[in-house]
Amino acid sequence: MAAGARTAKRVLNTIIDAQYLADNILFINRDLVALNKPYGIAVHDGPGIPKSISNFLDEFATIKDLGRKPELAHRLDKDCTGVLLLTRNSQTAKRVAEMFHRKKVIKKYWAITIGVPKYEEGKISIPVGYGKVGPWSRIVLRRDLVGKSLHEINQAGFNDAITKFKVLDTNQKTCSLLEIDPVTGHKQQIRVHMADGLRCPILGDHKFSSEQPQPQVLPLRLLQLLQIRGVRSTNDKEKGGIIRPWQRGMIPLHLHARELTLPGLNSGKDLVITAPAPQFFEDNLNKLNLHPRRSSMSQTREEAEYYRLRRLGKSTKTFIGF
Repeated sequence: MAAGARTAKRVLNTIIDAQYLADNILFINRDLVALNKPYGIAVHDGPGIPKSISNFLDEFATIKDLGRKPELAHRLDKDCTGVLLLTRNSQTAKRVAEMFHRKKVIKKYWAITIGVPKYEEGKISIPVGYGKVGPWSRIVLRRDLVGKSLHEINQAGFNDAITKFKVLDTNQKTCSLLEIDPVTGHKQQIRVHMADGLRCPILGDHKFSSEQPQPQVLPLRLLQLLQIRGVRSTNDKEKGGIIRPWQRGMIPLHLHARELTLPGLNSGKDLVITAPAPQFFEDNLNKLNLHPRRSSMSQTREEAEYYRLRRLGKSTKTFIGF
């Protein structure tokens, strides 16, 4: 089995229960609990969902001796990882809900994307909502609603959606590491804005990378960097084997809720909660030679020129030691 597929299989087989949540607390005080949500588990219950974070909160409260069951303050997609906030009392729940509603909470995500955005930073402002893509129903964009009033957008059954992004690093024209700020927080907004708005789908997004749900198609160079190799069968004539759809399909979604900032909730100061990325995300950052702090590093003139050429996809063979 290829390295990428083995990694994803380990992620999917992770045992997630109340004790796992208790072992992955990022922050806790008398008002709040923040967890580092793992990959592949839903936050809320629903039809066809065998288990979710909400299933474990009673037992979690017992393990941590919280006195009462904490309440979920927001949601993350099933396949998204990172900071998940819970409230411990009704007063805090009301205050935090109001902050989310008024867009006072600052959310920063990391995403590894296929391809490189045209601009180093920008804002995507395209309404989102349910629509048809062929015979399938999923979240889609409505470019014809751009510039319309909020009333007109809502009348069409869509939501005004704004996503800011900044390029942290790139690997030539193959892939990028982005910092993403979803100003609005609609369902799967980031994923559809990256795939259909920016034309840079998130690595491992098998839902939004094409017009039908299927394993994400990756460029050859990206497969090589991820060290995904072909698997041979008795009927294969190719010497190196063939990269199978199931291998690509097991690549996890590389979208991580990196940081949450809550104004005034730290004794009057901003409360900043940061979640380390999961191991598969860190492993692939290394394989793809993407570095979150590269753009903010103090660089020599030679380093700056090296990274400028690399972003443009030009030769950097004359540079040594990078």
